[in-house]
Amino acid sequence: MVSSSGTKLVLASSSPRRVGILSDAGITLAIEPASVDEDAILAKGPDLVLAVQKLALAKAMFVAELSVGEFVLGADTIVVFENEVFGKPKSSTEALAMLNRLSGRRHEVITGVAVVNPAGESQTKFVSTSVVFHNLDDSEISEYVSTGLPMDKAGGYGIQDSSFAPVASYDECYLNVVGLPMCASSDLLEESGFESGVSLACAGHAVSGNSDYTESL
Repeated sequence: MVSSSGTKLVLASSSPRRVGILSDAGITLAIEPASVDEDAILAKGPDLVLAVQKLALAKAMFVAELSVGEFVLGADTIVVFENEVFGKPKSSTEALAMLNRLSGRRHEVITGVAVVNPAGESQTKFVSTSVVFHNLDDSEISEYVSTGLPMDKAGGYGIQDSSFAPVASYDECYLNVVGLPMCASSDLLEESGFESGVSLACAGHAVSGNSDYTESL
């Protein structure tokens, strides 16, 4: 196992939510977004759990080639509704359609996480969270979409967007829905030999939506 005492973590993402979650955990970060064909990887097979982990690993491996000697963490989050993947909406029209379909219904949020250590060894995990939306009015959906906030989020929404607050309930990990489950991430980092010197407990791991972890995300 490779030890990382005093080593920063390279995040293969520019997501402000992921940056916020890891920074709030006390981890020193370098940000290096990955360039991979997400649609091509997700389209390779029907096993979405496997596909999202492959995508997270592809991101981590891409950045690991640019960050030799560092620990790299990659992640990808998808929203799955009726066996259809909802990624980031490409237009306001698509965002409106996604949110209207999710209104009053249950969907799954799946995040794949991958860590590559300085020796090039990799591990992956995933977390799946079941989410139920409130019944949403057309006007509140339209108002939210007009803010532009849905455009960089899988499924077209952020559970942490308090002005919209579409989520009625969820099980297990709140931070998974935000975009990075620290429960899986901390396990992978520790198993890979990363020594942060801080507690990596999942502050957002809660049942039935009982989490106050919304600051700075």
